[in-house]
Amino acid sequence: MGIQDWDRIGMSVESSAKTLQRIAYVDRQLMRIEAGHVVARPEYEIKGALARLSSQDAEHHEQFRNRVKQLRMSTVAFDKCPDVSLNELMQTVLNSETTLCLLTALFEVIKPAQIAAIHAYQGKAQPLVDEPTLQIMKHQLIDREEQMDWGREALAHIRLTASEQEKDQAQRWKMYLEQLFAAAGGITGWEERAALDPALRITTKPFAMPQSSTRDSRFQTEVVKFQSIPLPDNAEGRFMTMMLSRYFEMSPAEGIAYVHVTTEGKPWSFYRDTARHMWDEVRHSWFGEAALRVKGYDVYQYANWTGWYDMTAQLFEGTEAYSHLTIAIEKAAMKYPPGKREEWEFCRDVVKDPLMTTFQDFDWADEVVHAGFGQRWMIEDVHGGDARAAQEEAERTVKKRTVYMEAQGEVTKNKLAGSLGGY
Repeated sequence: MGIQDWDRIGMSVESSAKTLQRIAYVDRQLMRIEAGHVVARPEYEIKGALARLSSQDAEHHEQFRNRVKQLRMSTVAFDKCPDVSLNELMQTVLNSETTLCLLTALFEVIKPAQIAAIHAYQGKAQPLVDEPTLQIMKHQLIDREEQMDWGREALAHIRLTASEQEKDQAQRWKMYLEQLFAAAGGITGWEERAALDPALRITTKPFAMPQSSTRDSRFQTEVVKFQSIPLPDNAEGRFMTMMLSRYFEMSPAEGIAYVHVTTEGKPWSFYRDTARHMWDEVRHSWFGEAALRVKGYDVYQYANWTGWYDMTAQLFEGTEAYSHLTIAIEKAAMKYPPGKREEWEFCRDVVKDPLMTTFQDFDWADEVVHAGFGQRWMIEDVHGGDARAAQEEAERTVKKRTVYMEAQGEVTKNKLAGSLGGY
């Protein structure tokens, strides 16, 4: 089967498990960092890419988590921080103040070090006994190298418009993180630990989720959906509403990022699910953008809807935000008619638009998954399986949203109903 170096001594089970724990710990922290900065970074394309990175890094963590269970390490032990110095490094990366600093941290310090750690592990492992791990790593490297390709391109683009002061700030940030990295003994912990040079220490402001959505200068925004976009009450108007509704799902993605980052004490699978959910909503946003662009629309002419994130951060408390999304909206979208199936049929049979039909088909499939998240994390986890209690909470969130949107300038009940039909 092409397995070479079959006589290498390799590492013990314990050493292998502890090393994988460290690599996976960084993946889990990256998942959270990237989710937080989906909201904090104003650049639209970077928001979407960070959501994808977050979901991928969650899957990398999941793969190592499952493998380590096979190497006699309990999930209780695995989920603990393996090194306080490694934790300090990752918490500092979270505090990156600018997009350039964040991308520098991710693509010039952390992710290259992870790839190097995987290569080092591959070179040290016994290839027969640890073949399952090596197989996981082989496939992960495809994702990780693609991440690096995007990161290098994004960094080059951001640097084109960065000031010399911003570039200098990012360089000093990189040097500081490299010092923290050395103090942790690298990703694997195999490297000699070096003391931090006090002259390089940077005092950082703790990361906090914004209270309002951020967008770059290409966009105008509005909290009330479609408030400034008059659309005719016919099939053409409904189709335009559908394309724009998909396009505006960046705001629900940001809302899920808020839930992901601010919710504490849940099982690991909650964070994996919400990372996936966030990325799905970004994909849906790109469905709408692609559909609009194909038809020649200027996507920046429409005020970008930010209301979902704003009400998540400013209005909802506790479990209300995720209840509103998964139960009040996505679970309700399973009903037929109207629901997601009818939206797909409308694109297929009435508008007869092949691209949007495909988009709505997969949007429907994703919403089934998301309704399952609502069942798992709202009905079963929060409400102990009491579907009626979960529905009552969801209905309360709809009432709260109505009041909030009216206060934000809602002008007709029809517009409010339209914004609740979907997102």
